[in-house]
Amino acid sequence: MSTPTTLVDPASGLTGKITKGNALAVGPSSPSKAYNATLGVDATPVEIVAGKSSQPFFITSIILTGNKNISGTVDAVVELFEATADDLTVSLNDILVIPVGKSAQTVITGIVLEVDGGRFIMAKTSDDDVLVTVLGYYVEGVE
Repeated sequence: MSTPTTLVDPASGLTGKITKGNALAVGPSSPSKAYNATLGVDATPVEIVAGKSSQPFFITSIILTGNKNISGTVDAVVELFEATADDLTVSLNDILVIPVGKSAQTVITGIVLEVDGGRFIMAKTSDDDVLVTVLGYYVEGVE
């Protein structure tokens, strides 16, 4: 015998759902999409993910790949940050600051990091030729 049950967050009104695979989903169920950019000029911010008004973006993974042009003695320092359309060069919040070596890769998975709606995800590096991949999804109507 089963009893109909609904899980509801009283603060937001969001509910849990049972997926087709019989898993309990208590968060957004959107699949991640990959957003890529190459940081090809030192200290020059590059847009990774465009900000959408009233739609927060959830980062689920970050992949940083340094190519063979990075110095063999000093790692490239990559800064991933939030910015607004008013000035994409100014960091409102650093998401990640990490060194990346020549021909090296850094993979960060298993995260769910929220970037407020309307904010862009930007990146810059201290040495050129770093490939940045951010995986994540937009969610409508989350406050």
